[in-house]
Amino acid sequence: MNQNLSTVLICPGQGAQRAGGVTDLAESFDQLPAAGQQAFRLASEIADCDLWRLGLSAEQADEARLRRPSLLQPFLVAWAVAEHAAVAPGVGPLSYVTGHSSGINSAMALSGAISLESALRFAWQCGKTMDQDCLERPGGLLALVGAGRATAEAIADQSGASLANHNAPDQTVIGGTHQSLARAIRVAPEHGGQPVELRVAGAFHTSSFEQSDALNRRFIDTLEIAEDFTPIVGNHMGQTIESPEQLRDELRSQYVRPVEWQSVLRTLYAAGVRRFLTLGPGNVMAGLVRRYGKGLPDRIQIQRTSQLRS
Repeated sequence: MNQNLSTVLICPGQGAQRAGGVTDLAESFDQLPAAGQQAFRLASEIADCDLWRLGLSAEQADEARLRRPSLLQPFLVAWAVAEHAAVAPGVGPLSYVTGHSSGINSAMALSGAISLESALRFAWQCGKTMDQDCLERPGGLLALVGAGRATAEAIADQSGASLANHNAPDQTVIGGTHQSLARAIRVAPEHGGQPVELRVAGAFHTSSFEQSDALNRRFIDTLEIAEDFTPIVGNHMGQTIESPEQLRDELRSQYVRPVEWQSVLRTLYAAGVRRFLTLGPGNVMAGLVRRYGKGLPDRIQIQRTSQLRS
């Protein structure tokens, strides 16, 4: 693959994980690169939970536990750092880093905006307040495959849910209470959308997280951010982030507004990015980029970084 192309590294967020899926990263802890072992040890210490072992478990109860934001968010940061460390020589220089939803935590660490410890502690601290929202306002997310934004908004209006992610021209995600999502599942076929429930603990990117958003601003305001880092493209409106205050603006209200993923990809393409590298469990991020790339004037290259491992 041509490493001279302008390159972005993409980090996934909540919902990308699956039970026992950490073996996609390495067959055993000892096979992780040193930086990856350090990331998982530190994440586990901060979260007071052996996140590597939790990620290994195929037990339903453990998979449900891993969905908790206070565990899953630092787990995903550790995963991203470990995977990047394993393939860094083959990745080459980065023009941008981005992350889908909570993937921004990983993007901050890999861009050099904040330290690994800061990224893990921030993910855990914010995750703890989000755990409480998940308990007090139970809900979830529903992907509508084959549904554009207007169709998804119509289904959300009819069911009482809210738009959560605009992922692709033919895939949008709505969030809400379990009752509203049950209604959405019933009405979606009438609108031409195929509903798929996502593996998440709550209705992220909706008003369900207003309480944690307010509480987490204290962590955002005190986060130590470097003056210089690889530019990040934000989920709010696909804006390029190159300063500490721009990054704080992205983090504020992050989980009460929709993820504008199509805007992120448009910004990257307009900036000349033609090489899209995706980190993390599963193939979701690569699939979304592939959908976006259909019909573009210039051909783009899409690759999971796991494929770069020797």
